[in-house]
Parts: sequence; C-alpha cells; structure tokens
Amino acid sequence: MNEDLTRQLVRQLKIINFWITLFGSIIVITLLFLGFLVFKVVTYVHNTEQKVTDLRNKTTQTLNVKDDFCKNSLLSGTSYCKN
Repeated sequence: MNEDLTRQLVRQLKIINFWITLFGSIIVITLLFLGFLVFKVVTYVHNTEQKVTDLRNKTTQTLNVKDDFCKNSLLSGTSYCKN
C-alpha cells in the first residue's frame, strides 16, 4: 500500500508540475509580448508627437505672412506694419 501511495503521489506531482510549467510559460510569453507591444506603442506615439510638433512649427513659420510682408516690403513704414 505504501508503494501504491508513493506512485500515486509522484504521478500527481508530475501532473501538477506539467500544468504549472505550461501556464507559467504562457504567462511569461504573454508578458514579454505585451511589453514589446507597449514599447512599440510608446515609440509610435513619440514619433507622431514629434512629427506634429515639426508640422506645427513649419505652418507657423509659413503662415506668418504679415511679418514676412512687413520685413521685405517698401510698405514697412505703413500703419499696417506698425500694429
């Protein structure tokens, strides 16, 4: 009876060890994958923010017509340019 009980306990421990290893591996792989996705999202958002900032700076410089007109014109002394 003692050997049967020992075999049964060893068999149950092997089954438990298999399931713990399986689920542990799945959890580790999932965490690594989620970490990679978070890294990609953060870099994508940072790059997009940088592009939007560059675009904003370019449009601000391009749309500043009054300053360009008053600096490069014969009418720089008019009341339009003094405001």
